Parts: sequence; structure tokens; C-alpha cells
Amino acid sequence: MNKKSLWLSTSALVGAAMITTPVLAGQVGSKDSLSVTLGGEFRFQVGLVDQDVSAAAGRGYQFKVDESEVFVDASATADNGLKYGVSIELNAGGGDATAADEAWAFIDSADWGRIEMGDQDDATDRMFVESDDILVGRKGPDGDVADYIAFGTGGGIAATGNTVTGDATKVIYFTPRFAGFQLGGSLTPDTGETSGGAATADADNNGSFENVFGIGANYQGKFDDVSFVLSLNGEFGDSETATGAGTNGDVETISAGATINFAGFGLGVGYVDLAEQGQSAANMAAGADSGSYYTVGGSYKTGPWGVSLNWFESSKSNTTGISDTDIQIISLDVAYAVAPGWEINLSANTVSADNINATAVPVNNDGTVVIISNQFNF
Repeated sequence: MNKKSLWLSTSALVGAAMITTPVLAGQVGSKDSLSVTLGGEFRFQVGLVDQDVSAAAGRGYQFKVDESEVFVDASATADNGLKYGVSIELNAGGGDATAADEAWAFIDSADWGRIEMGDQDDATDRMFVESDDILVGRKGPDGDVADYIAFGTGGGIAATGNTVTGDATKVIYFTPRFAGFQLGGSLTPDTGETSGGAATADADNNGSFENVFGIGANYQGKFDDVSFVLSLNGEFGDSETATGAGTNGDVETISAGATINFAGFGLGVGYVDLAEQGQSAANMAAGADSGSYYTVGGSYKTGPWGVSLNWFESSKSNTTGISDTDIQIISLDVAYAVAPGWEINLSANTVSADNINATAVPVNNDGTVVIISNQFNF
């Protein structure tokens, strides 16, 4: 599950973004009882697509179970006030290739901060804010558009995001928030390693990344009725050279963003530069990089309704003589809370994508996609 969340409090338990229902307290891996909550989400989509490049996707519409997961959270508080627990997200879709999405444990102290261990999004992602964080519904370029529009093989950036680690196994630390400031850091030994593998199960020469450090800082402030968040993040790691591929562009990602909220209105901006991560030595010498993007958006929420508008634009330099791969996405999102745990989202997106395959003779793809989602949280 690709869900980016602002770390508002070091004592917040995972799952606050979802509606969960306590179901039992019982034995969870030890003699001690932890309080267990069970929840989840299910999202059904109808996508209506019109695009210039439609090979093998010319039907023009699609039904899609975009997400189907069950969340199990177990937590307790020790006599000294220390909080601890485990969180597991189980995939429930018929086409899911793995049983679990995320599986991790946490130890949380108001005095010294929070540690998380396991398969979870890293500090770089969690400390970062951008326009996604104030958008409504499916949040424009946060990911769904790339499920329907053909963005080719040229490596263009077609969705927001500032990390290569995903849910790979890692250790994460967040400081307590002090005077509005909070710091976070994470270490991912290998981006190809997740739960269930031995310590050396994922080789260090298969083209993924290793020794990836994520660092982040954000500041929360308020002036009268205006609240805002500022963030600055970096991610750094080594490229593993895959046999015959020669990928050696290291991870050197820098990201910055801000959000503002006032009386139902929200504004957000973000910028991410991926430098040369994963690029071959030959491509780097010929001027190629992995690109950068910026995004800016605004929203308004009142009662059960929400509406937002966002502009996303990315550019990736290709080798000498090959024009850049550029992508622009304009998104209008509408959300309506029908009843507790049930929301209907409509996302209308126009896309302009140039040289999507990074070839000497460019292939361009312009299109529109309207996505109607039924979102159920339980």
C-alpha cells in the first residue's frame, strides 16, 4: 500500500488514517496480552480512458479492485508508559502476489521518541509533505493515473514519491516533536529484502540498492487560524551493479515541500530531484539522469464534500541527441463521504507525455482518464 502520511505525533498509533474497530484482546506472540484492533480497506474503481497510445488497452474502460487489505494492529502500554506493538497489513486481492504488504513492530516513548522495525515506509517518505497531503479523494498524481495511462519505457516520472525503499525491511527512528520540529531517520540494508528472507537472501549484485539512509525533518507551525508544515528530506544509498547491466547511479534524492491549511482551504507544494539513481555509467556520461518533478495543488473541504485541483510536471534528461521525457498531469478530484466508512471519489485527469520511450524518434502520448472509486474503510 502506497500511503504517504505526515507524522503528526510520535505517540500516534498506525491505522489512525483508517476506521478500525476493536475486536479482541488476546495472546499475541507472548504471555502478555495486547489490545488488538482489526480493520481494512476495499476500493473498487471504474476507469474511463482515452489516449493516443492505446496498444493492448483500446477498450476504453476498466473495472479494477485497486486495493483490498486487512489491517491487524496489536499494542500495549507498559507500567512506565512505554508503548509497543505490531502492525500487519494483509493483502486480500485475488491477484496479489504476496500475503502481506507491511509487517513491523514499534516501541514508542514520549521522552526519547519512536523506533519501528520491519517492512514499512521509510522516514524519507513519512516526514515529507507535498500537495498530495492536502488533496482529496485519490489525490491526483499519487499513483492511480499511472494505472491507466501508458507512460512508456523511458523512465519518466509519472507519480509522486521520493524514496526507492518502499516496504523493504528497515529500522526507522523518529525524535519527539520539540517546539514544532521533528527529525526522522531510517536504514534499509537492501531494497530487495522483505519479510521472510534470510539476512543474505537478497544478493548485493542484482541491480537494487543497498545501505540506503533516509533522513528527514519537518516543522509544524500555526499562526492564528492558519496551520502549516514545512519539510526537507534526503535519501542516500549505493547502487548494486546487476550482471550485464552496469547500473551504478547511486541514490542521492533531495525533496522539499510545504502545506498550508486555513478554514477548510488547503495549499500544498513539493519538489523532488532523483539525481542519477540507477543510471548506467554510459548513460550518465552521455548526460542522462533520473529526473525531477514539482507539484502544486489546492483544496477545499466542507461537511462531507471535498474538491481539489493539482498540477504535476516532471522532466527526465536522456542521452545526447535524445529529447527529454516530460510528463504533465492536471488533476481535478472530488470526494463525497456517503456514510461512515464509505466514500465516493471522482478523479478527472488530463495527461501530456513526451518521448515516453526515450527514443531518437519520440513517441508522445496525450490522454484523459476519469476514475470513479468506491472506497470502503472498516
